[in-house]
Amino acid sequence: MAIGQGWNNSEIAERLVLSESTVKTHVGRILAKIGARGRIQAVILAYDIGLARPHQRWRSGT
Repeated sequence: MAIGQGWNNSEIAERLVLSESTVKTHVGRILAKIGARGRIQAVILAYDIGLARPHQRWRSGT
């Protein structure tokens, strides 16, 4: 969801209280699993399957 909202690695790390290296590892694995060449393709997929919508705000449980 965070990738679908266009958050960069540091924004994801800050909001989910993770290190940037952990986020980078997970983002890379997500991209590999969905067969995306980059974050833009991941965002498009998130829109296509309904995980994200333009101007939608997502907040963590905090």
